Amino acid sequence: MSAADWIDLSGKNAHVTGGAKGIGAAIAEALALAGAKVAVSDVDEAGAAATAERIGGISMGLDVSDRPAVDAALEATADQLGSLDIIVNNAGVYNDLGGPVRDITDDMWRTLWSINVDGLFYCCRAAARIMIDGGKGGRIINIASTQAVSPGVGVTYDGSKAAVVQITKALALELAQHKINVNAIAPGPTWVGDEPAPPITGDVPPRTGDPLGDTIADRISRLPAGHWGSPMEQGKAAVFLASPLSDFVTGAYLPVDGGWLTL
Repeated sequence: MSAADWIDLSGKNAHVTGGAKGIGAAIAEALALAGAKVAVSDVDEAGAAATAERIGGISMGLDVSDRPAVDAALEATADQLGSLDIIVNNAGVYNDLGGPVRDITDDMWRTLWSINVDGLFYCCRAAARIMIDGGKGGRIINIASTQAVSPGVGVTYDGSKAAVVQITKALALELAQHKINVNAIAPGPTWVGDEPAPPITGDVPPRTGDPLGDTIADRISRLPAGHWGSPMEQGKAAVFLASPLSDFVTGAYLPVDGGWLTL
């Protein structure tokens, strides 16, 4: 065996949720570059198809909050690719579903948690069943956030990502006997826009009185790495957790954050 074998995912089959764009698309691409066959799913079926075409994978539409649809999608992945060895639970939402607690409606709370937590659980459960029945083990990789332990975005999102971390740890303990490693990636400031990322100048922005926005803006201005992360930085972390490099790693919360959590 050579060191190149440590990141070789040839013969492995993966499913990436929320893979139409941004971090999910980069993770799908990174896994494919490492040799895996990848199924890409998203509520944006056309976007998922575009990612899959670019990386030579397959695609399907999927709303992860729809439990029967999740079960069917992961079974389809195993059937079409031959197995399910890796799942990356990236699908998640935030926009327009957060903000100050006094403004959060029941529907906003329930919608975000139905995707970020319920949906992730459905995917973990379906993948675990397939992997256990397959008898070869596998890798479950959940996309959490630095906001799981360092609040600032808002109670809906931050709370949901904290739940993802504890789900990851509990499943790691339970599934180790089946040779299934379960880990979480915690992205920090990651630029997913079409335009180039703005420079981080180190200038602390004027305070607005919004504790959520002020906290995030202040931390970004002091980010130790001095620049925004890219989606592919998260993709590289996914390859690490999917590959033999991390054979003895399970239950981990891996910040990929340019030093965000050191602040």
